[in-house]
Order: sequence, then C-alpha cells, then structure tokens
Amino acid sequence: MAGIAVALALAAAGCGSSSSVSDSKIVSALGLQQSGSGYRMDGDPFCTVSQLLNDPAEVASAGNNSGNVLAGPKGRVGIEVKTPFAPSCARKAKDALRRLEHQSQS
Repeated sequence: MAGIAVALALAAAGCGSSSSVSDSKIVSALGLQQSGSGYRMDGDPFCTVSQLLNDPAEVASAGNNSGNVLAGPKGRVGIEVKTPFAPSCARKAKDALRRLEHQSQS
C-alpha cells in the first residue's frame, strides 16, 4: 500500500492545474447513498466510503495518512474507504473513478 501512496503523491505533484471534482459527481458516478457513517455503495455495509476526495491534493493527503484510498489512475479523484471493503465494490469503484477522472479531463 505504501507504493500506491507514493505513486498517488507523484501523480498529484505532476499535475499542473488541479481541478476539483464535485461531491455530487463522485456520488453519482459510484452510486453512493448517504449513511450515518459516510456513504455506502449499493447500500452494502461492507462497501462504506468515509470520505470523498475531490482533487489531487486531497487524494495524496489521504493516501499518506491511510492505506484505504481508491483513486483514479492519475490520482485526480478518489475515495477513502472503511475496512473491510468488499473486493467487488473496490473493482466497481476503481472503474467508476477511472471513468470520472477521464470525463473531468475533457
């Protein structure tokens, strides 16, 4: 996980202009539902998101503080998850974050 954090930090540092992705776009892309402890994917308690990460700085900071960060391939948008986090949700989240990151570049 430390390697992921370093890669995310490097990706964030390499970004010239950091554009922020809104909470509503992240919520919509991942199909999140508000819960008492953050958000849940598909209402599943084993798919709980504790924080939405809207820009490269937030992704890098969360990655340095926790090993529970999923982000787009360039580290421009991400989520911090609570463990245990189901592998099926991790795959779904990574795909959605990749697409969202690609859309936000356009």
